[in-house]
Amino acid sequence: MNYLSINNQLAMENRKTITDRIDDLKSVVEGLNVQLHLGKADAEKAFEEQKKNLQDWTAQMSSRIDNAKDLSEENATKIKVALEELQVQAALGKATSKDLLKEQQREIKRLLERLRSDVDLVFGTSREQSSEFLEDLSLRLHDYQVKFDIFKLQLHLAKAESELEFEKQKKEAVIRLKELEIQIEKRKIEASEKWEHFSDEMTTAWKHVRKAFD
Repeated sequence: MNYLSINNQLAMENRKTITDRIDDLKSVVEGLNVQLHLGKADAEKAFEEQKKNLQDWTAQMSSRIDNAKDLSEENATKIKVALEELQVQAALGKATSKDLLKEQQREIKRLLERLRSDVDLVFGTSREQSSEFLEDLSLRLHDYQVKFDIFKLQLHLAKAESELEFEKQKKEAVIRLKELEIQIEKRKIEASEKWEHFSDEMTTAWKHVRKAFD
C-alpha cells in the first residue's frame, strides 16, 4: 500500500469516527425533542427513569476513567469524585412529595454543573490525549443537563410554576434544538472538518439551548 493510499484510508477512518459521533449527537437531540412533549404525569415517570440512567452512566464513566489515556491522576481523581457524588444523588429513592422532587432535581442539576465545570477545565489540558473518553463524557453530560432543565419546567418546579411559562420556554427550546439539528446535519456533510472545531461549536450550541430554560 503506497503512502497516498494509507493517507486516504486514515482519512476515511477519521471520517467514519466523526460521522458516528455526529449520529450520536442527532440521537441525543431527537430524544430531547421527544421529552419536551411529555405531559406532567409521563414526565414524573421519566424523571425516575432518567435518575436510574444517570446512576448507570456515572458508574460506567467512573470505571472507564482509569483507562483514559494520558489523563493525569489529579484530573482523573477530580472527575471521578464528581461522578461518584452524582451517582449517589441519582441513586436516591423516588421523591414522594413535590418538595422532595424539587430538592432532588436541584441537587442533580448542581452536581451536573459541577461535573461540567471539571470536564471543561480538564479539556483545556488533555483534549488531544484523552479525547475519546472526554468527548463521550461531555456529549452525554450535555444531554443530561438539558434533560433535567426540562424536568424543572415540566414538573412545575420553576419559580413561575406556570403552564403558560413552560409552553413559552418549550417553544423556544424546540427552536433552538432545531437550530442545533441543522448545524449537526450541515457538519455531517462536511465531516472532513476537524472534530475539535466541531466540538467547540457544539459546546457553544448546547449552551444556547440551555438558555431557553433560564
